[in-house]
Amino acid sequence: MKTPTFISSIFSRITLRLAVVLAVFFGLLVTSIVLIPSQLRTIEADSLKKLEDDHKRSAAILAVILSEPVWQITPEIANLSSEVVFSNPNVSEINVITLPDKKTFITTSRRASQKGAFRTRSEPIMHGEQVIGEVQLTFAEDIMRGEITANFYRAIFVTATSFLLSVVCIFVVLQWRLVLPIKQLIEKSDLLANGELNEVIAFDRKDEIGHLAVSLEATRQALQRSFKELEIKNQQLLEYSGTLESKVRQRTQELENANHHLEAALASVNSAQNELARIERMAALGSMVAGVAHELNTPLGNCLLVASTLSDETRLIGKAMTDGTMRRSDLSHYVDAATESSKLLMRGLQQAAQLVGDFKQVAVDQSSAQRRKFTLVVVFQELAALLHSSLRKTPFNLELDIPDDIELDSYPGPLGQVFSNLVNNAVVHGLDGMSQGYMRCMARRQGDMVLIVFEDSGKGIPPSIIKRIFEPFFTTKFGKGGSGLGLSITFNIITNVLGGDIRVTSEPNQGARFEMTIPLVAPGSQDNHEENLPA
Repeated sequence: MKTPTFISSIFSRITLRLAVVLAVFFGLLVTSIVLIPSQLRTIEADSLKKLEDDHKRSAAILAVILSEPVWQITPEIANLSSEVVFSNPNVSEINVITLPDKKTFITTSRRASQKGAFRTRSEPIMHGEQVIGEVQLTFAEDIMRGEITANFYRAIFVTATSFLLSVVCIFVVLQWRLVLPIKQLIEKSDLLANGELNEVIAFDRKDEIGHLAVSLEATRQALQRSFKELEIKNQQLLEYSGTLESKVRQRTQELENANHHLEAALASVNSAQNELARIERMAALGSMVAGVAHELNTPLGNCLLVASTLSDETRLIGKAMTDGTMRRSDLSHYVDAATESSKLLMRGLQQAAQLVGDFKQVAVDQSSAQRRKFTLVVVFQELAALLHSSLRKTPFNLELDIPDDIELDSYPGPLGQVFSNLVNNAVVHGLDGMSQGYMRCMARRQGDMVLIVFEDSGKGIPPSIIKRIFEPFFTTKFGKGGSGLGLSITFNIITNVLGGDIRVTSEPNQGARFEMTIPLVAPGSQDNHEENLPA
């Protein structure tokens, strides 16, 4: 742990000037370390290429000048001719062989005085179209290696000289253009820190130091103004301190009164909301009663008509018995009429009893919020039967697509209220003004949950209000029969009572789709959920 602290201490003591000089030095050093090997490889490659070209050219010259001496078999002339090439200090050995007997014609060598490495190149000796011999020219690389080393040391010397000159120039420029002006600015800033704001900061420069001096001068002027304003504010605070406590007490009392008023208003709004919710539930139940009464009118009217007819038949058969004029055919006619009337009476009374039973179960569920086990399709079919009378007056159809095996341990009353609210919302808002349309309710089991989807083919919900439809008292039919609580109550029942969630999606003129996911077994106890139910 001490080593990093020591290093940090050293770095913190390095001045800006030294840091810049070191940065330039190490930058040039790294650049040189990277570039010198590359330059050395370039020099070596160029030298090798130059040596290779010289080697090739010299071998070709030897092959040409030795053609006649080899043809005429004059070694003395061949030795004299080869001296031109052998004078090259890079040449180590010249060996000439005659063909096809492969005998040595001449040999000239200085290999013993050279260090190597050596490279040999062979070139055929032609006389006309005939190959009469072969010249083998050997070059030594020691002279080339010496030149490469000399160039390398020369490059290091030039680089070192550039380093020293660069460092000296940078040091002088930094001292003149950066270090001395920064010291002067530090002295000025120390004066500002000590509160001495009367000395003007002025640097006649257009570079960054000049801009910094201008900023410090602006800071000095701003501090002067701030101190003057602060003195004025302090004087005002001293003047206001005598009445501050009484003003605080007065504002505190006003805030308390405002809080009391807000609490009262909130309680009034909650009470009004609960009352409107209760009224809407009762209104829905009343509408359901009217629908049931209308539905009962037909079977009960038919029963009354059949009973009246049966009464007339009974009176006629009784009179015939009394007068002694009854015939067998009359009795048979009466028995047929009585049998048919009994069937009609039973059918009408059974229909009325079914309606009354459905209404009784729905009314009990919606009024008591009783938790019980039930089959989802049965509850929705009962509600659909009760809503049939009101929907029959409209051109809209209500379809159910619910499997028979979905059983819940939950609250059928609140769930039925959700179904009624969605049907009513679709009729009043989604399908309003349309000549035809449909509503469809589907349900599918998903593990321990059930997905209930209610959709219609109406006008859809505008994107501008779809996020607000679950807000209390929000309605597009305000003053036209809409209370703005239907979907708000639906949301509260789904999330707070049934323990699920509800989502809505809609596209203009594509209808609305409500997706509700609720557990098969409602969470909590019945008492807790009765507290969450809307009043």
